[in-house]
Amino acid sequence: MSEKPEVTDEQPRAKQGHVASLVKKPATWVIGVVLVALTATFSSGLQDLFTGLLPDGWNEPGSGIELVDVRRQPMSGRVLVPQPESARFDDLSDALTKVNDPEWEAANESYAVNRVTWEVTLVGRHRDPVVITDLRPVRTGPCTETLQHGVLVEDIPQGEGTKTELKTEIDAKVPRLTVAEDGSAYFDGGTITLAKGETVILSIEATSAGPTCRWTLEADYVDNGKREAMTITAPGGRPFAITGDTEKPYDLTWSVLCPRRGLKPTEVSMLSAPPDCL
Repeated sequence: MSEKPEVTDEQPRAKQGHVASLVKKPATWVIGVVLVALTATFSSGLQDLFTGLLPDGWNEPGSGIELVDVRRQPMSGRVLVPQPESARFDDLSDALTKVNDPEWEAANESYAVNRVTWEVTLVGRHRDPVVITDLRPVRTGPCTETLQHGVLVEDIPQGEGTKTELKTEIDAKVPRLTVAEDGSAYFDGGTITLAKGETVILSIEATSAGPTCRWTLEADYVDNGKREAMTITAPGGRPFAITGDTEKPYDLTWSVLCPRRGLKPTEVSMLSAPPDCL
């Protein structure tokens, strides 16, 4: 009699091992993907947490100070336009609107006469406060003679105003910014601090007793522990400009005495407005 083959559990076990391996491999792959995802999420969370502990804007490029606006304070003094083609005004209202418009100033040469107030608006960009340690007027060249010709717009001053904090005699031997109230040098021990989003408006009154001068404002400041510098100019990148009073009338004068048209030199010297301006 022939012997029956012995039945063992090796074959089922082999089949079970094959099935397990088929199951195990995808499971291992899935677990690996999950672990990678968890690691990425955890790392991202750590990065967000670390970033959240740093000041806002710690990695923002550029200066910690944004120069928002530079403009001549309206009604802060007379304006002389030396080029007649740039002074084509319809009436006094049109003349005043244009000489006080930063876009017009950027495109046309003009000079304050004797006195002007400029407003400079600065905003902090970094949460770590930026400290302005010095702000000084710097002439772009030697002062020259008083301008004698051009079209004058009488933007009559309305008092000193409450915003004027600093002033400078730009024709002085060494011009500097002083406190309007007592004449002391503002940055001799004083600073201006700008936190992120904080706005500071500096009103700077400049005067000239006669010479024609051009200048910029140079600022020194500390940003994130580093010493930095910036240059502030008039609209259009032009230097600030001023000239002194002249003894004779200009070629044409726009005045409140005659809001409808400009006055000729002979009419300016009259005690009252010409008949056609009354």
